[in-house]
Amino acid sequence: MKKIAFLFVFSMLVSCGGTKKTTNKATTEDIATARLIENHYGNTFEFNTLVARTRVRYQDKKSRQAVTVNIRMEKDKKIWMSASILGITGAKALITPEKISFYEKINRRYFEGDFSFLSQYFGVQMDFEQLQRLLIGQTVYNLRDGNYQVDQVEGLYKITPKKQLDILNLFFFMEPQDFLIKKQQVTQPKDNLSLDVNYTTHQLVKGKSFPKNIAIEVLENTDQTHIDIEYRSVEADVPVRFPFSIPSGYKKITLDEF
Repeated sequence: MKKIAFLFVFSMLVSCGGTKKTTNKATTEDIATARLIENHYGNTFEFNTLVARTRVRYQDKKSRQAVTVNIRMEKDKKIWMSASILGITGAKALITPEKISFYEKINRRYFEGDFSFLSQYFGVQMDFEQLQRLLIGQTVYNLRDGNYQVDQVEGLYKITPKKQLDILNLFFFMEPQDFLIKKQQVTQPKDNLSLDVNYTTHQLVKGKSFPKNIAIEVLENTDQTHIDIEYRSVEADVPVRFPFSIPSGYKKITLDEF
């Protein structure tokens, strides 16, 4: 339980970093790319609050697990998660832009820390907004904030920075019909690390497309981790609560204990 609850929150966040703006003069290609990006944002899912029930399946070379994860969000403020097996809650997490809190009942342990600590641990930047974007089917970076180029690959628009980052290579794949993100890919060649996030199917929530199934694969050298998220129910803009308190008597842990 501790592994699935922890990895569900954090393993996909290896995809964080940033792109830098340049002062190159706009070309016809730049204008076409900007229009494509604006079409994408014009069709994105918007919400104030979100309540979802998901089924999460996790598999690596050592184990395979499936749990139910309830997710609640208040846009740009809070993400709450509760993981359970057979209706019994085993772990909870509360994430804000400043802080991450997590506890798991089986071993009576908890974690509290900020994103700067996690960034130091993983060796890359990560923040609240990027996790939120990933869970609702948006690019982990705001495409309006960088300089990108577009190519057509196998019926999709492939969007990449004009200049890749020193450490990370970023790739985004978009549907030409609805301008939805179908895949996000991040590679870190120096460390033989890659992350693929595939939005395999979508559903309508309040008239807008929202992910139905997300397939995540993390590859580090020859070690593979698979995380499949199925959104079984989603409600937007409904009253929401975030009950969370770390039980007394639990032992504080650090990330290197996982």
